[in-house]
Amino acid sequence: MQSPQLDVADKRISPPTYITRHRIDDGVPDHQFRFLTNGRGERESLIEELSSFGEKLKRKIQKSPFHWKGFGTLRFSSNELLFEPDEIQLAGLQPVPAQKVLRENVQHNMLVGDQEMTSQQVTDVLKKVESKRPWFMVVGWIIFILAMISIIILLYMKQFQTTSTGLQLRW
Repeated sequence: MQSPQLDVADKRISPPTYITRHRIDDGVPDHQFRFLTNGRGERESLIEELSSFGEKLKRKIQKSPFHWKGFGTLRFSSNELLFEPDEIQLAGLQPVPAQKVLRENVQHNMLVGDQEMTSQQVTDVLKKVESKRPWFMVVGWIIFILAMISIIILLYMKQFQTTSTGLQLRW
């Protein structure tokens, strides 16, 4: 079986396809003999039957090609067995068009934490702007920064001497 294929150029999905392959080897696995004999010890007679069937089929194929419907055609060409597989197509497995589908304003439920919410509710929660800081906090920070700047300027103008702070001991 070959898996389904996406054909981007033609915008279609091809169904899975089934391919029959021919292997040229003389051996029949033991598990197939066990299956055909149902576990009984008739292996030698089965081997003889398979050999005679193979010889008869070989003689028939040498005279004329043998077509097995749904499987393929066996024929001899210059003392070599050739196999031409039939293409297996199932009516239920046909190529289908592959078009992108973009939907707008679609609502669907999703689990957020332990709550079930719609996609619109999640979007609204994420869009919420954090509450602004109170105005008195902003004013307080501005006053603090201005005070620090004024202290630095005062120390700079007095050349960073300890007496520039205005704290002087008098005796």
